[in-house]
Amino acid sequence: TIADQAASALVKARLFQQSEQRARQLATLNDVSLTIASTLELDPLLQKIVQSAVTILNCEAGSLFLVDTDTGENVFRVAVGPVGQNLVGMRIPAGRGVVGEVIDSGVPIIINDAQNDSRIYKATDNATGFLTRAVMTVPMRFQGKAVGALQLLNKRDGSPFDEEDQNLLIAFATPSVIAIENARLFTQTDQALAS
Repeated sequence: TIADQAASALVKARLFQQSEQRARQLATLNDVSLTIASTLELDPLLQKIVQSAVTILNCEAGSLFLVDTDTGENVFRVAVGPVGQNLVGMRIPAGRGVVGEVIDSGVPIIINDAQNDSRIYKATDNATGFLTRAVMTVPMRFQGKAVGALQLLNKRDGSPFDEEDQNLLIAFATPSVIAIENARLFTQTDQALAS
């Protein structure tokens, strides 16, 4: 009986700790969403989006890809992590890798064994020396049109990505893509008024 009570107490304590962590993540998500909604400069906005997503989900790295409307390629616009600066500007052909699949399908993907998954675009790891163990990628769509994708790599505690993580990242990507489109419109309007 005492062992059962102790086990029950441990389970309750773990569940309470997980609920507190999720509550902190949601509070941070709310704060960050308000901040990004008020940012109209595109590059600082993109950086804030990725850095915030990495922080909220406690990951080693993250990237934001935008679709190049001229070529259809998926461009690393922001990459946060140990080798992030080596990736900015790199292009991945349309439809290639997990990012291409997510952007084309509009469906998020979680891969918790990246080294053995053929969908992983391994050229990026080969070029940087970074080891991708787990990947979570969600689409960024605006008015039904593919804008890009938000991708997180390797949770710091080594745990796998799960559906709750995916739902949190989707909840974060939705206001982010609206903020990106607002910043683009602001830039276009500003340029039109300047000329």
